[in-house]
Amino acid sequence: MDAPLHPLVLDVLGPTHELFTATEELGAYVAIGSEQAEDLQRVSDATRLLQERLRALGRGEHSAGAKRIRHDLRTPLNHILGYGEMLQDDFTTSPEQGARVLLSRVLHRGRQVLGVIDELVEDVISGGQIRATPMPPAVRHLPPPAVVREPQEADHPGRLLIADDNDDNLDLLSRMLEPLGHDIQRASDGEEALARLDESAYDLLLLDVMMPKMDGYEVLRRVKSAEATRHLPVLMITSLDDLDSAVRCIGMGAADYLTKPFEPVLLQARIHSCLEAKRLRDQQVEVMARISEERKRAHELLRVILPDPVVEELEHTNRVKPRRYENVAVMFSDIVGFTSYCDQRQPEEVVPVLQQLVEAMEEVTESHQMQKIKTIGDGFMAVAGLLTPVHNPVLSTVRCAQALMALPEQLGIDWQLRVGIHVGPVVAGVLGRRQFQYDLWGDTVNTAARVESYGVNGGITLSRTAWDALANEGARGATMGHVEVKGKGKVELMAFHGFGP
Repeated sequence: MDAPLHPLVLDVLGPTHELFTATEELGAYVAIGSEQAEDLQRVSDATRLLQERLRALGRGEHSAGAKRIRHDLRTPLNHILGYGEMLQDDFTTSPEQGARVLLSRVLHRGRQVLGVIDELVEDVISGGQIRATPMPPAVRHLPPPAVVREPQEADHPGRLLIADDNDDNLDLLSRMLEPLGHDIQRASDGEEALARLDESAYDLLLLDVMMPKMDGYEVLRRVKSAEATRHLPVLMITSLDDLDSAVRCIGMGAADYLTKPFEPVLLQARIHSCLEAKRLRDQQVEVMARISEERKRAHELLRVILPDPVVEELEHTNRVKPRRYENVAVMFSDIVGFTSYCDQRQPEEVVPVLQQLVEAMEEVTESHQMQKIKTIGDGFMAVAGLLTPVHNPVLSTVRCAQALMALPEQLGIDWQLRVGIHVGPVVAGVLGRRQFQYDLWGDTVNTAARVESYGVNGGITLSRTAWDALANEGARGATMGHVEVKGKGKVELMAFHGFGP
């Protein structure tokens, strides 16, 4: 003989009998084999399951804790209300007034039972002992359910992954969300959910807390600890109406927490919030990527205009402090007869050849530890010993000049270069705000320009000061006499002939 049921449970079973009766009567309004018939069967099956679990609770067959019992009772209620609301939508425009009345009764009774489930469980198993306190009359006197508006199509549909071990739960959520435009994918447990996340990208994960193999807490932990998914919003959907569980999930990084059964409009609002947050973050990531790309392009452009050490100082301090450098070799080179060459040809012919030569000169200059400062028309200015320390700046500059003199023939260009070199102190800094220009000033720069202008066509000319820096390097050359340099007086020029005997 079965043990008597607890009176509090009996009080709740009343509405479930009315719910079941209404479900049976609804069978007369649906066609056999139709989708409505399948949904009605799910409501009927869930009602039987709810009654079985309530009776087990009333007989004291509750070895699990209150949290698990609440979950087990809420799960069939989720199916009753979820599929009941779908049937109600189907019969909204139906002339069958009786079906609409019965569905309203199903949903009303389901919500009444839902409203007292938590209190019932606590009263029955509190402290592990059945309590003989009377059940509050709430189950008979709950107000009718509020009318809610139907969910609207999502403004920004997303790709959603639903992880739940209950097929009916998966089916319910899919049927609620797919009409809104969302792309729905399913996972029957936590391990499958993680595998799907590894395979493809999603906009939102709807995750059940209580699942076999791997529960929702562990799935959430792994999702938030993986670099690829740590920013994926996770909406916890569970039958656990437990504040501690909600706090735990939010603390672990969940975007939101929703208890089953839930109103479709509330579900839609939570999903919209999660998707909107992800969309905004994706936009932020895209903007940051564009900013990073623009910074990279700006950095590369600055490196084209300015020497690397100057670029680094400018990027870190937003300015370049002017500095004096003591022993800097300054080289000017010029193309002999370039003006008359240009006058006889079209720009389309001249500029590409000049570009080819300048690019080659830049490579040669860099290979000799020198910095190009600028080009002025057909003139080319470079220095040694300014930003990159070298043992003998003049020697490096002369070696570079020798390589430059050979370039026109190597490139098949019928031009000659003229090079002038001087050494001494300079002041260096950046001018301009919209167009940066790194430049040098001082007597050394002016003298080097004059040495070049008085130099030998197709040859390398040095000031006597620069020549003296080659005293121990085996340089061969001859004096060219003295020339008058404005602001400096007479300067002796030396023609460089080579190294060695």
